[in-house]
Amino acid sequence: MSAIHFSHVSFSYSSALPIISDATFDLGSGWCGLVGANGVGKSTLLALAADELTPDTGSVWREPAGSPPNLVSQRVENCSTAIQHFGAALTRDAVRMRARLRIHVEQLDRWSTLSPGERKCWQVGAALVSRPDVLLLDEPTNHLDTRARDLLVESLHDFDGCGVIVSHDRTLLNDLTTRTLEMARATVEIWNGPYDTARAAWKSRATQKQTQYETLRAQERKLRRRLDTQHRKSVQKDAQRQRTRRAALKRDLDARGSSATYRHERGQKTGAKTVSNIKKSLQSVAESIADSPVDEDRGGVIGFGFEPAPKELLAQYHGPVLAGGTPLFSVDVSVGRSDRIRIAGDNGVGKTSLLTHLVATASVPKNRLLYLEQETSANEACRWMEELEALDPAAMGHVMSLVSRLGSDPAALL
Repeated sequence: MSAIHFSHVSFSYSSALPIISDATFDLGSGWCGLVGANGVGKSTLLALAADELTPDTGSVWREPAGSPPNLVSQRVENCSTAIQHFGAALTRDAVRMRARLRIHVEQLDRWSTLSPGERKCWQVGAALVSRPDVLLLDEPTNHLDTRARDLLVESLHDFDGCGVIVSHDRTLLNDLTTRTLEMARATVEIWNGPYDTARAAWKSRATQKQTQYETLRAQERKLRRRLDTQHRKSVQKDAQRQRTRRAALKRDLDARGSSATYRHERGQKTGAKTVSNIKKSLQSVAESIADSPVDEDRGGVIGFGFEPAPKELLAQYHGPVLAGGTPLFSVDVSVGRSDRIRIAGDNGVGKTSLLTHLVATASVPKNRLLYLEQETSANEACRWMEELEALDPAAMGHVMSLVSRLGSDPAALL
């Protein structure tokens, strides 16, 4: 039987921010979805499961013992040895898999010009043909068009080992998985059922925790008001005691002064006991609040200032669309300042190439043109981090606010 076991696993890239803390779970045959916010550590968990990272504490092992796992990462820039072997293989499984995914051996000769979706099909196809006992997929449907996605999901259904899949594709998770691993706040929790079933369960628990938290906060406020009231009464009684003593000294009323002193001391003891009880209750409530943290909701609306472009025509291209020097098709397209254009087509048809041509011919100043590519290289990521760390506190705070509104934990960046 194929399986993955985590026992009290903790891991961090630095002592400042734990990524995984005391994770314990067991996964058997079948697909399990791994979900959580961007940056929470899903890829890290897969790397631990694949022995590409070593836990700080705890242990990870797989069954059958000694069987190597197959990890398919998000990144698709490299044509690995496994992909090359898959392309050259003439076995029935390899030929059928290439036919099922509609990929062709000739594509490997122009790997750098393949679309990310085409590369992803090669990645996952090579992993499935190797028939691993444990298969770990990190965002396998990224970059895929609808047709390629459906073909890939059909192939994944045939896998009979232990599989873990990271994806933001709810339809895929609901269709493929039978269990769900949820990552949040450095914890990993396993839920029965696919994504929608698991999400309903943890949302219900979160609502109960929120209600409990709000009840505890109300108790805390009530106790603080009682404590303030008790302090005011104590101050008033002390003032009254001082007035009584002064009056007693003037009239030399020893008996009455002694009686007043007794009543005051008795009142002080009662008041002190009341204050002590309130403080104990307040401390108990504060500890309960600390033990019942409420996850911070992320995500929100991002507003943009709008300023019309000075020119009516922003970009125009007429001619062949090339990919690696190879002409794909010819096009005649213009982009006006009020246009909203969708570029649609199968993987590899040339959508990114067309977009690249349009960006190159744009009349918009470079600092007014935002072009987000499908893939970010490691060098680009490092450069962006350096630029982020060089920002002044106000600008960095603004960036972190945007990151949170996009649904990610800002602390994970730093």
